[in-house]
Amino acid sequence: MPTTKKQPRSKAKRLTDGTLLPEDLPALLKRTLRGRFAQSSTLRAARRFVEERLAGARKDSDILHHEGRLVLDELATGKRPRLGLLIVEGDLHVKGRYEDSLDPESVVIVTGTLRAGDVITRGFLEVQGELIAERSILFLDNDACCEVFGDVRAPFVYTSSHAVKVHGGVKARLVTGDGKYIRSPQKVAFIEETEREVRDLLSPKLLKRFADEMFEDEEVDPDEPWIDAIDTEKLAAYVRRGQPVLAYTSPSRRRK
Repeated sequence: MPTTKKQPRSKAKRLTDGTLLPEDLPALLKRTLRGRFAQSSTLRAARRFVEERLAGARKDSDILHHEGRLVLDELATGKRPRLGLLIVEGDLHVKGRYEDSLDPESVVIVTGTLRAGDVITRGFLEVQGELIAERSILFLDNDACCEVFGDVRAPFVYTSSHAVKVHGGVKARLVTGDGKYIRSPQKVAFIEETEREVRDLLSPKLLKRFADEMFEDEEVDPDEPWIDAIDTEKLAAYVRRGQPVLAYTSPSRRRK
């Protein structure tokens, strides 16, 4: 008779099921949060959520603490069951889309590297390793912030009024949006979204969705419109479908 392999114990603790105790939360925040960006607003947001949650507010949003590497197919903190605070002591690997939220507000702390197919962040995010996406990283909205201690790496990086502190570098084929909101000690090769180079780099499928934002430049061929401003909601909706934002470039052309 074949033996049954013993299942490993879950390394995740939740406030809702009693495996994570309220009295353990202050020490957990002190141990895991390192950021000092924006006067440590990520830490303030985490403490605020804990206080509100323990006082009986936001009962539909859980607190989860995971020790070790965490692998998920997808993570959206605003979907039920909602996560108001997620702490991963280790790497977080999301095979598809990682998306945190501002309404309802979420705080995510990853002490290792966060890797995903796509990243859409509107909430508070602290990554103490690298932030890596296979396709796109979108930093959206202005009421929260992100701090990354390593590099930010993705083919496409977009910022829209979202404060981002990167201690390493930003490595991407295209970085566009609001350049003043992303800070790094290394030079960021930022291109204004109104530049024709941005339009040339974007996927033709995505450009079709920007019809309302496309205008004809009087100084060039009228059949080659330019982008006045990228509609962030259309961009986010496109990224949610897992589609590449950038036009395909053959390996031989990338090496040039």
